[in-house]
Amino acid sequence: MTGKKFLGVVTLICLSAALSACDQEEQGRILSYDKGTYLGPADQKLGAEQVRELETRTNMQAWY
Repeated sequence: MTGKKFLGVVTLICLSAALSACDQEEQGRILSYDKGTYLGPADQKLGAEQVRELETRTNMQAWY
């Protein structure tokens, strides 16, 4: 194998390895963290009906 062919194969292998490491679900993640601070998206507010259902469920589980 000549030097140019070898370099081309190595370049192709490195390029395919680099591209395969970029999964879609890993894009846009927070990489810099502040200790004690939540940096994710804001939580949704619960409606009155959802709060009532959660209270009912916790009351049913609090028998012991």
